[in-house]
Order: sequence, then structure tokens, then C-alpha cells
Amino acid sequence: MKNLESCRNIGERMMKKLFFAFIILIIIVINTSCLIQNQQQDDDGIDNNDNTIIDIENEEPEPSYEEKIISGMSLDEKVGQLVIIGFLEDTSEETLKKIIEKDKIGGFILFRRNYTSFKELYDLNSLLKKLNKDNPLPLLIAVDEEGGTVSRIPKEGVTMPDANVFGRINDLILTERSGEIIGKQLYSAGINMNFAPVLDILSRSDNALLKRRSYGKDKDIVSAHGVSFIKGLKAESVIAVPKHFPGHGNTNIDSHNGVPVIDIDKNTMINREIVPFKYAIDKGADAMMIGHLVFPNIDDSGKPATRSEVFLKEILRKELGFKGVSISDDIEMYAFSSGAESIEDAVIESFNAGIDVFVVGHTKEIQERTLNALKNGIINGQISEERLNETLKRIIELKKKYNLSNNMNLDYEEAYKLFTDDKYRNFVETIKNR
Repeated sequence: MKNLESCRNIGERMMKKLFFAFIILIIIVINTSCLIQNQQQDDDGIDNNDNTIIDIENEEPEPSYEEKIISGMSLDEKVGQLVIIGFLEDTSEETLKKIIEKDKIGGFILFRRNYTSFKELYDLNSLLKKLNKDNPLPLLIAVDEEGGTVSRIPKEGVTMPDANVFGRINDLILTERSGEIIGKQLYSAGINMNFAPVLDILSRSDNALLKRRSYGKDKDIVSAHGVSFIKGLKAESVIAVPKHFPGHGNTNIDSHNGVPVIDIDKNTMINREIVPFKYAIDKGADAMMIGHLVFPNIDDSGKPATRSEVFLKEILRKELGFKGVSISDDIEMYAFSSGAESIEDAVIESFNAGIDVFVVGHTKEIQERTLNALKNGIINGQISEERLNETLKRIIELKKKYNLSNNMNLDYEEAYKLFTDDKYRNFVETIKNR
């Protein structure tokens, strides 16, 4: 009996164990099934919380920094970015306020008429930046500071010798140092863009306009010294704008009051005039000034390069690979609108051909007509939104790259000290003795 009772107890214990094992097995099977189901739902892009299907492949990409800025800009703000203007010496603060706050101007070009001392220049730029504080983008503040013949440095500063002096000495370290010194002086004054260097090859001895402003007759010397100068400016956070693409050297006509017509073929131009500009582009030029120059054997329309798709789209962008901001030489020059029915027609044609920013340095009427032409062109469809945004993106990228702001770079005491460093004068004396 005892053996029978013992066997019964053993059987009962085994049954209990089997029962518990069976229960555990069922739990494992249920959990595994749930996990597989959840995984399948995840793979199908299903959110378990709201059952919303997520189409990963067609999801909209995050807008870029530039696109976000553009989407928040008004039409006036967009148009204002397309011009750099100058103003007369007696322009009031109230007028400047209107230009910035109402017209939303994106940049200014300054001349010596606007200041007589470093203090006046510093205070002027402080004012411009202050007035711009509520606009979406900081200002471009530009000058023509080539050194020598073309200089805007106020009296307390140091003016570098002309480019032809550096080309003759042919020491790239000295040329780069000249760019650095100019850059330091401009930076201290709150200027962030320099319409320099001249990359025109002096291929005609009777070219009085560029005889001293060019680095010389040799394309390799002009290329090397131009890029060295750009490197010096860039080291001091100043945007270099080499000029005058595609080359102003082979003419004795000044585009201020005439139409330079350069009768060379494309092969000659590519192997001579274009060489310094291509070298600058290959070395990362961020901006380029386009000259009002006619090359009838290359573009038989007779239009200047500033209104020519051949030069701005085909050669500059496609063949040379330039990705920066293209800036017109001053459009008040005679050669810009020559052959066009009006300044308005010339501006629309120029923008659609590829110019990004128009320089209008002197006359208020021309400035207003330029702004209105661009605005009306956008409203009536002569300028496409795609073309407009293409330019705005380049401008925003440039301003972001150089970390432009509405604040002065230095307080006045630091700025004046940097602007008047004795080392600059010592450098100029060194150049004079070479």
C-alpha cells in the first residue's frame, strides 16, 4: 500500500509540473506572437499609437537655412538684396533710415565723399548697421580699395601702392601682405566687401584706365598676384570681388562713358583674358564683378557681358564652374544700358541673363528705377521665382560664410588702433625701396 501511495504522490507531482510547464509555454508563444506582430507593424511604417502610415520615401526634406530665410522674406526684402547703392555726402540720417527700413536695401558702396576721417567712417558704418537691425539679413558694405590710383582709405590710414608695382616686384608674399593690410583697415572700419583686385591683363599699352591698376601684361603674373591679394583679404574676413570679368585689358575705351568693343575670338579670350578669372574661381572666389564689355566675335548680339547669357550662363557658370555671387560694375556707366530701350529693360535682361547684384553708386533716380524694375518684373512674371531664389540663396550663403552681422567688429579704440598700426607704413616703405 505504501508503495502504491508513493507512486500516486509522484504522479501528482509530475502532473503539476507538466501543467505549469504547459502554462509557461503558452505565455511564451503569446508573447512571441505579439513581438512579431509589432515588428511587422514597425516595418510597414505604422505608428502603434495613432495608426498613421508614415511614407518615409516621400517625406519632405528639411528646408535649408537659406530656404528658411527666403520663405520668411517679403517681396521688398527680396528685391532689396539685389542692389548695392551709394549716396551723396549730404544724405541725412532720416533718408538713410528710409532707404534701409522701407526699401530694405541689401548693401552700400561708400566713397570718400561720405567721410573725411576714420572716426566719420566708423560712425557711419555703425549707423548703417544699427538702422538695419530689424531686417532679416546683415548689410554688405563695400568700397573700391585697390590701392594707389583707386583708394578709399581715410587720411589716418595707409594706402598701398598700385597693383603694377607689385606685379613688377613679383613677390607673392608681398602682394598677399598688401591684401592683409587693406583687409585689416577695412575690417576695423566695419567694411566687409572690397571691389578688388583688378584681374585684367594689360594687353594694350594705350589702356590708360588700367595702366597702373593691373598687375601687368603676363597672364600668369596677373593670376598669381590677384589670387594672393584675395587670400590676404579673405584672411581678414573681407569679401574680395575680383574684376572686370571677362577682361577689360584689351581696349582703350572706358565703359564709364563709352562702349568697349573687344574684337578677339573665344580661343584667344579663353587662353588670355579669362585665365586670371579662372584661376581665382578654381581657388574659391566667392564673388565676381562683371564688366560692361562687348565681345562681338563671342556673343554676336552686341550686348555687354553684364546682359549676356553667353558670358554669364555659358562661360562663367557652366564652363568655368563659378558658384559665387555675380555683381555688376556700376550700371550708371554708359555701356551697361547701351542698345537697350530703357534702364528698366536693361536691368530685367541683365538679371535674367545671370547678374545677381546691381551696383548703383550715385543717382537716386536710377536706384529707384532699378528697384521698381526688379519688383515689377517679379510681380508680372518677367522674373521667375526660381531665378529670384537662385540669387537670394547665393547672397545668403555669402553673408553667412563671412559671418556678417549688424554689429561693428571692434569697439572704436580697438578699431582705431588696428587701422593705424605703424607696421603698415613700414611695409609701404619696404615696397618703395624695392
